[in-house]
Amino acid sequence: MKNSILICSLLVAACTCAKLPSTFKKCKKDQPDVNECLSAAVDDAIRQLDKPFKQVGLPSLEPLEIPAVTIEAGTGAVGLQQNFKNVKIYGFTKPESTKFEIDLEKKTAKLEMIVPEIKILAEYDVNGKILLLPVYGEGPGTVIMKNMHGKLTFIFEEYEKKGEKHLKIIEGKLKMQPESVHFNFENLFNGDKALGDNINKVMNENWEEVFSDVKSSYEDAFGQIVTGLFNGLLAKVPISELLE
Repeated sequence: MKNSILICSLLVAACTCAKLPSTFKKCKKDQPDVNECLSAAVDDAIRQLDKPFKQVGLPSLEPLEIPAVTIEAGTGAVGLQQNFKNVKIYGFTKPESTKFEIDLEKKTAKLEMIVPEIKILAEYDVNGKILLLPVYGEGPGTVIMKNMHGKLTFIFEEYEKKGEKHLKIIEGKLKMQPESVHFNFENLFNGDKALGDNINKVMNENWEEVFSDVKSSYEDAFGQIVTGLFNGLLAKVPISELLE
């Protein structure tokens, strides 16, 4: 996956340590219900990210703007690379449920979310085949994922900076399971509306097969996005501020 530009745009370098915004909930690491507390705190923080918190390296998530994302060609139904630029992603700040767990000794964490709707708006460029049908074109595109169930597993390391201990995610693996996916690529076949409408119809009628073939690429892209967001925060905020 060639999304290095994505990571560079999300990871904010930190020069000094910062405190969590006063509106963010905090938990004590030795409290018996720490993971329940963290789940509520993460859920509450995500809902506040309809605006940026630049002091802790967090951009607005409504929408989350990404310069470019590449979805690689699948090996089955979707034999075309999907190049997106000027990407805007809506819906992250409205989770139906959020669960977060962390194990500081094992240096692992898990984030599980159900989001009613993820909407991706972007300028696309594609050339290849879908379900053996040739497809080419460029223009505005929309991908809508309904009832997205996402599970992200982190592995992190601990390091010290300016006398404070920080965490850094070194690996993040995402699993995505939407209830449905709707595609709309405008201006396919250089604006041939009949052909374009037919391809969009075929994709949406066969969305499970189409999405399944490129699912791992979407998981890689979204996994990098969320990992970049968390690392932007962790680079600025020490462990002592995250967990008292």
